[in-house]
Amino acid sequence: MKTTYLVYRQVNGVRRLVVATPAEWDAILKENRGLPAERRRYFIKDCFADGDELDCMYIEMTAVEYREWNSKNTVAQRKRKAGSIYSVLSLDAGVPEAGLESLHESVPSAFDLEGLATDHLLIEELKTALRKWKPWAEDLLELYLSGAKRSCTNGLCERYKLSDRAVQKRKTAFEKFVLDFLKK
Repeated sequence: MKTTYLVYRQVNGVRRLVVATPAEWDAILKENRGLPAERRRYFIKDCFADGDELDCMYIEMTAVEYREWNSKNTVAQRKRKAGSIYSVLSLDAGVPEAGLESLHESVPSAFDLEGLATDHLLIEELKTALRKWKPWAEDLLELYLSGAKRSCTNGLCERYKLSDRAVQKRKTAFEKFVLDFLKK
């Protein structure tokens, strides 16, 4: 592994990055330990593969540059760690062992299309049975499904010219019929 230290120095009156020796690097680090944050020197480490070898560079930066780099680097490291937990798959990818042409066919969802279709068919069968049983029963089912079980009594009294007690008896008979239908 090759390690290079780039530090700022004045060269011909201009501040430039130059290569430092390991001894100079150690001296800079020792001096840096006791300094307050505003007088410290800041460095980043950058490693990359050069053929079969790993090269590391320590590069000096200004405090402002270092804070900006550190912010971006922290975000990148968090994304990299989070990315290692999850796999990204295309929904168009086939799954031969499961017999699926694409993952679209097996994506789980809280939406139950089969249950919804079954419920719809059951309600249609119930409506047909209620129509054959009593002419007013389908209206009562619609009222129950809309949540008006308790508030529909007055409306039914007016519509069918019945007393409250007669509507209550019809509701009881209706509920018994629906329960018997659902038991089948």
